[in-house]
Amino acid sequence: MPRRYTLGKRGEAQADTRRRIVDATLRLYREVGIAGTTLALVARAADVAPGTVRNHFPGPNDLAEAAADAILESLAMPGEAIFAGADGPIERLDRLLRELAAFFERSTGWWEVRVSDRGGTDSWAMPEARYNARIEALIRRAIDPLGDDQAVVAVVAAVLVSVYFAARTAVVSSDEAVAVERALLVPWLAARLEGRG
Repeated sequence: MPRRYTLGKRGEAQADTRRRIVDATLRLYREVGIAGTTLALVARAADVAPGTVRNHFPGPNDLAEAAADAILESLAMPGEAIFAGADGPIERLDRLLRELAAFFERSTGWWEVRVSDRGGTDSWAMPEARYNARIEALIRRAIDPLGDDQAVVAVVAAVLVSVYFAARTAVVSSDEAVAVERALLVPWLAARLEGRG
């Protein structure tokens, strides 16, 4: 019987190198911006050869996607677990409003990095699309059984983002911004749910 091969220490070294490359990328995003972060700078900051970076991240946007995933993980982006034990769409929506508000507050520093680099790179198009899809999936789950109603999803999404940040810009607290969102969404959503029944 042939001996089974495992990567062992080599696999650990590869994972460590990959982590160093992603960590170096994140540091550079903060220091020189997303558009200013080149493969050569990443290689130098991670203390690896440029070919090593390409070996771990062969596609043009693979490193940006890995960096975005690392950012979202470090910020603890909410997932469907926030709805555990919730009793119906109004309670799920309330949890979503609070959890996303806390997430938005945690992500302020990274948001500033991204906004300051808006025109610089399109390597973040896919990570942003995946982020938006995750938010939409949370909205659909929160408002179920109305999750298949695109108009309801669009209204909730608009309030979740636009109203929250408009309220925060007006220098109200995060809790006050959530209260405004809730005041706008809960009666409207309750009426939609009643109309469906």
